[in-house]
Amino acid sequence: MKKMVLFGSLLLCVQTATHASEIINLEACDSPPIAITSVRVFDGEIVIPSATVVIQCAMISKIIETGISTDLVADTITVDGQGKTLLPGLIDAHTHTFRREMLERSLDFGVTTVFDMGSVNKDFVKTIKIEDYEGVATDRADLISAALWVTAPGSHGTQFGEVPTLVEPDDAAAFVAQRVEDGADFIKIIYDNFKMFDRPIPTLSKQTLFAVVDAAHKQGKMAVVHSRDVDAYADVVESGADGIVHVVVDEVPGDQLIAALKKNDIFVSPNLSLARHDGLRLIDDQFIGPMLTENEIDNLRKWRALRREGGDQVEYDALMAFHGAGLMILAGSDSPNGGTTVGASIHLEMELLVEAGLTPIEALRAATSNPARAFGLQDRGRIAKGLSADLLLVDGKPDQNITDTRRVAMIWKAGKVHEN
Repeated sequence: MKKMVLFGSLLLCVQTATHASEIINLEACDSPPIAITSVRVFDGEIVIPSATVVIQCAMISKIIETGISTDLVADTITVDGQGKTLLPGLIDAHTHTFRREMLERSLDFGVTTVFDMGSVNKDFVKTIKIEDYEGVATDRADLISAALWVTAPGSHGTQFGEVPTLVEPDDAAAFVAQRVEDGADFIKIIYDNFKMFDRPIPTLSKQTLFAVVDAAHKQGKMAVVHSRDVDAYADVVESGADGIVHVVVDEVPGDQLIAALKKNDIFVSPNLSLARHDGLRLIDDQFIGPMLTENEIDNLRKWRALRREGGDQVEYDALMAFHGAGLMILAGSDSPNGGTTVGASIHLEMELLVEAGLTPIEALRAATSNPARAFGLQDRGRIAKGLSADLLLVDGKPDQNITDTRRVAMIWKAGKVHEN
């Protein structure tokens, strides 16, 4: 299992005012336990038909299958889970998060952890890390961030303003060291010349890609690469990177490339929500739609009008080829890029994964246990004793009907009920 090194030394040296957030100190916790009774449980891997799950001081303390004697203390708060399914808090494995409000909005939709694949606001990343050092935030999703991506002059990522860029392989070590100083939990690399869109742009050289991956690993950080064509995928495999974001869009990879991806244990986050620009599904959804703001709806409608027709089948076929070979698939929305919206789009991403050919339970794993396992996070992504009580209670059976993830009944972040 790959293990990610989280959080840099910056926590003790950056002096930044923190948000007036809801922070709990686990050592001082004296809240009564909560028992969710008679509930179906998707534990991140399998479904337990009926159980009682007990939360104590931000952690899952017990999972008792129905029929086994349940010994609850007198002051336990009970929640009736009949007709409902309890899920681990959702993990969005691909976002671009640069304001605290985005983390708060993510939690509204049951997303308790987001992976930021590059923030244009490095001070924000540091501020969130200081909050995390002080305790567990219960009013927002957790942030795991690349700080700022590694890209070349004129390449993808430079359209967002002045960002540092890299050219020479010899400069890779210093460049990566600066990203770590900025608060990077992992290193995000852009290796994409846009050739499949008939408007090629510069990108890192192959040698520089290799140097960045090597520098990341020497810093104890995972290397995750943005690529979207089979030639780039082949270079990423050769580089020794740990994961790829975006599924290929030019052609379905051949058996040799797929075998190499599997041999190197490379995960893939397809990001179908971005490719599809199909936000009308969220607007029209009876559960998600009423939760969307006017600005979110306007943005989704605008980008739906720009949707390219065709091309989806290549992405779906490539995804299923990866899945069939045993590659780990991670659900990521790439929000708030065009055609997506913070928090809600992970529910569409899971629907699209099922549309492509995954089973609902496989799509649920892609948004819970798979990202945690891929990045070596051992405290989340599953419902098990001793793990963080980041939980999502929904009506229905999302392991059978994936859109039931949208039927949110309750959300817990670190054991505290989230009021959205």
